[in-house]
Amino acid sequence: MAFTGRIKTSKATLSPVQLMLLALLNDGPTHGYSILQRLRQRIGGWPLKSGTVYPALHRLAEQDLIVGEKVFQEERPDAVQYQLTEKGKLVLKEAFESLGSELHRQDSIWRFLGAAVNGEAATGLFRASMRRQSPMGFVVMKRHCEGRCHGPVHLEFLKRYKTYLERELEWVDKRLASLKDSEET
Repeated sequence: MAFTGRIKTSKATLSPVQLMLLALLNDGPTHGYSILQRLRQRIGGWPLKSGTVYPALHRLAEQDLIVGEKVFQEERPDAVQYQLTEKGKLVLKEAFESLGSELHRQDSIWRFLGAAVNGEAATGLFRASMRRQSPMGFVVMKRHCEGRCHGPVHLEFLKRYKTYLERELEWVDKRLASLKDSEET
């Protein structure tokens, strides 16, 4: 599920795609095609098209959040390399700070859907959630299972959920140990 709406800051209102573009450009300047490839790679499964990315880049430039500079290329059309402006950096920082309320809305929606899903839709959601190991998908399935888990699909889900949580806890344990070690030195 995508964001429920736009992210509002004091200087701009951003679509989810615009927010992702600003976040990507925060890593440094890059040209449009590279932006599209990197976004597709990072958010696999979402069919992001150039007809979405390039207009979003143009809107960000119109708002002075990014600037594009033509770069000469021999035997190919010139490329445009984009980078964040100071205003863009401020808007991105503010947008990240406001994501907490967006995450709360997302959580509420997922919990509601988890309680409402039934039958074949629940089975399909269980299987998709297990394949993707999406934390939000697991929230939905946990909510669905509370008090009414039965059958082989639920058992399979619970086993995978346990494995998923064990892996996540291993990561937490490693991170805690690393932080503890760094504090001791």
